[in-house]
Amino acid sequence: MSQQTLRLEMEGAIGTIILSRPEQRNTICEALVIELEQALDTVAATPALRTLIITGSGSCFMAGGDISMMKTGLAHPYDFFRLHDRITRIGNRLTRLRIPVIAAINGHALGGGLELALACDIRILSTTARLGLPEVGLGIMASAGGTARLAHLIGRERALYLGLTGEAVDADEALRLGLVARLADPESVMPTTRQLAARIAAQAPEAVAMIKRAVTLAADMPLEGAVDFCQAAGMLLGGTQDCREGFSAFLEKRPPQWQGR
Repeated sequence: MSQQTLRLEMEGAIGTIILSRPEQRNTICEALVIELEQALDTVAATPALRTLIITGSGSCFMAGGDISMMKTGLAHPYDFFRLHDRITRIGNRLTRLRIPVIAAINGHALGGGLELALACDIRILSTTARLGLPEVGLGIMASAGGTARLAHLIGRERALYLGLTGEAVDADEALRLGLVARLADPESVMPTTRQLAARIAAQAPEAVAMIKRAVTLAADMPLEGAVDFCQAAGMLLGGTQDCREGFSAFLEKRPPQWQGR
């Protein structure tokens, strides 16, 4: 894959996508969308990976869309729709990816940048960063899944407040609202995220994948159905080699050797 607007690094069980348009604050352009799709193809085809990190280069995670490209670089409004549809599908792919995706939000995540972060499973935020959906000020809305994901994450009223005002919140407020799981000093965002990724990657792969699926489905299902899914998933995991290995390792007081089966 070409790597002009991002870098994909794979080290052991951890993959890292680094958005690499620092002069443009890592804004979304057509080339970045194409390379994100290619990177996710590679990640999905690499069974050794157990977690994926997404972060930005420079001082910004992603400052949304490249407005100049949107204004002049697309010949027809339908071109914008087609590109936007691909961005939406990238978010859906992150949600459906079997391995957990962690956003290491090293700087501001605005507009499409916050939408990308919201599509990740866990978010670690720099204490100096701000999060927001300013699209209303451009006469549009965050429509690549961000508005809906925001409502699911923090509730209708708070999502309306952020969406209708376009206000960006600081790190402390983002943590209070439940937008992120943890804060870290700017220089500690990546070390903190990599430590978390390594901890998850050390767990049984099938159990991790099933937990991600169960939690994701629970957000969209009645409680009874979500509980039934958890029960069925737990019974399936009970028949795996990794389950037997986990029990044996516990009784023998040794680290488990997961096989992903």
